[in-house]
Amino acid sequence: MLRLFLPLVCLLAPGPALAVEKLALKEAIDLAIAKNGDLASQRKQIEAAGFEVGRASGEFGPRLEGLLGVGPITKAEGNATFVTEDTDVWGRMVFGKITFTHPLYTWGRKNNYESAARAGGKVKEAETQIHENQLRFEVKEAYYGYQLANSLRDFIAGGKAELLKSMEKRKGKRKDPGKEEYRLEIFLREVESREAEVVKYFELAKEGFALRVGTGRGSALPKEEWLLPEPRERKTSEHYVELARQFRPEFKQVREGIFAKKNLARAEHKALWPVLGLMASYEAAQTNVRTPQPGVFSYDPYNHRTTSLGVGFKWDFQWELANAKADKYRAEAEELELKEDYAKQGIEVEVRKTYLELVEAEDRLKAATEAYKTGKKWLTGEAIGFSSGLGSAQGLVEAYGARAETAKNYFEALYRHDLAWASLSRVVGTEVDPILSPGG
Repeated sequence: MLRLFLPLVCLLAPGPALAVEKLALKEAIDLAIAKNGDLASQRKQIEAAGFEVGRASGEFGPRLEGLLGVGPITKAEGNATFVTEDTDVWGRMVFGKITFTHPLYTWGRKNNYESAARAGGKVKEAETQIHENQLRFEVKEAYYGYQLANSLRDFIAGGKAELLKSMEKRKGKRKDPGKEEYRLEIFLREVESREAEVVKYFELAKEGFALRVGTGRGSALPKEEWLLPEPRERKTSEHYVELARQFRPEFKQVREGIFAKKNLARAEHKALWPVLGLMASYEAAQTNVRTPQPGVFSYDPYNHRTTSLGVGFKWDFQWELANAKADKYRAEAEELELKEDYAKQGIEVEVRKTYLELVEAEDRLKAATEAYKTGKKWLTGEAIGFSSGLGSAQGLVEAYGARAETAKNYFEALYRHDLAWASLSRVVGTEVDPILSPGG
């Protein structure tokens, strides 16, 4: 009987718990960048843009064209002045032609196309960097959001335990519950209601973090589970504006886009100019039902071999099309130049605005920290007085309410302060948070 039940017990027994990976913020960002599908797609676009250089080069590279065919033909005998054709007899004719061209001088048109293709690749690189900067911000947002939810959850759990402890001590001093005990009981239920709400946010924060870093649900969590004050050295706003001019990918994107459009315009304008190249051809035909014509001055389209080699020009006259393309690319370049001036001014304003928001977050954090300390002192005094029978339930409830409000404001101020640094890094275009980049 034991042998029958043993396999069943093994199947029903719970397996080992999956290990949860604890990630520091930098590790979480690196993992998200490695696993993000949108960034992987952007990298493929960079790779595809690189192939455009080869395509542009190939358009002006050596070209070999071949033609080979076979068909029916009637029998004929004779020469250039006398021919006898027999339409009742049919044979076959084999014909073919090979041409080779190698451009030697394109007036810089090939180089224009290659330069435009390389610039297009850099535009895609800048676009990818924009996506990566946004992903970095979103990972930080999820990381700090988890810490905020967990900090609030632990604070409420600790406050609830302290409240229950004070209530138990007070019960030992009074036999019958009165108004004060009822007041505390009501307040306790309100705390539990808030606790349920915070637990919900905590679970959602775990889901959000897993989504941002690209891991399975519950398989990875932030290593630092609580929001803690981390002083940082803040530099001047002009310092960050100068960094934005260097690292903001939008500047590179517009600059390389202008360069690409201007080169395409030049290339299309040069399409009206002839291409100097080496040219060669070999043409042959052969049939078994017509008399071959001897001699180099006798043209025989049915039995011949002809070879040509030389240097010459090749034209492709499409005036309206070439001019229209050149004008189009020139107009697009001018449009980007106008956008560049506006983007420069707009990005500088954005950096200064985000810098001021960081200053505001620092000031709010200082005020919230002092209020948090005062609220803690108030609650400690009321809790001691209530437990000893000297304080009132109303005073304790007010102290707990003030403590909860100041703690909530404190943790939210920490969150906003951390997120303000994340926002500054995003608008500057490179990591400037001293915790993640000591040289920032």
